[in-house]
Amino acid sequence: MRRALLFAIPLLALTLTGCPSKPKDGTCKSSEDCADQEGFGKVCVEGRCQECGQDTDCKSGFVCRQNKCVPRPECEKESDCPAGRTCEAGRCVALAPKPECAGDADCGPGRACEGGKCVARMAAAPGCPSDGQYQAIHFDFDKSLIRPGDAQILEQDAACIKEQKPKRVTLAGHCDERGTSEYNLHLGQRRAEATRKYLQNLGVAAGTLKTVSYGKERPLCTEHDEGCWSRNRRAEIASE
Repeated sequence: MRRALLFAIPLLALTLTGCPSKPKDGTCKSSEDCADQEGFGKVCVEGRCQECGQDTDCKSGFVCRQNKCVPRPECEKESDCPAGRTCEAGRCVALAPKPECAGDADCGPGRACEGGKCVARMAAAPGCPSDGQYQAIHFDFDKSLIRPGDAQILEQDAACIKEQKPKRVTLAGHCDERGTSEYNLHLGQRRAEATRKYLQNLGVAAGTLKTVSYGKERPLCTEHDEGCWSRNRRAEIASE
């Protein structure tokens, strides 16, 4: 009995050594090692169980990217797209139109380049200032709305600014003496911003325009009547 037991122990050890348990940590030598491993892919790729190693491991309509099956992109290169479209981030998108121009020199006489297109050049208003001091506009009491008459002034100013192309134009808002200094600083800023927005809508480059408010601190006149107050309620426009 003892002799039989002595022979049985080595035989059992040999049996256990010859039948190692299957890995459970995602490691593998072949895809068969991945079949029963939960939470890992079923394809053995470089010693790890992955979802896929090539496109054929994925179902129809999917491709293998970084060992994951993902929806097949609409395109991978420009030739995959129809004429007039290009491949961007896996999708065929319309080609951006080629700019008609890069500068005024690319356009004919009397035309200017704006936003990559040649457009009719706005004629400069007669008497554009040589000193950079454009026409000021004025406002009603406690208001920052552009009045019709002042809108025409801004149209003339915009034509001059676009013709002369200064690097910077400062829009300074001013108020009459009534009200607190703090209130008038805010009101002056609203007037400067209203002027800026109107000039932008007329085609003046936004990056050219700078706003500032002086409130009631820089009056043109100091009489205490409406004639003087109306002159002080203004936005001054000047290039630097």
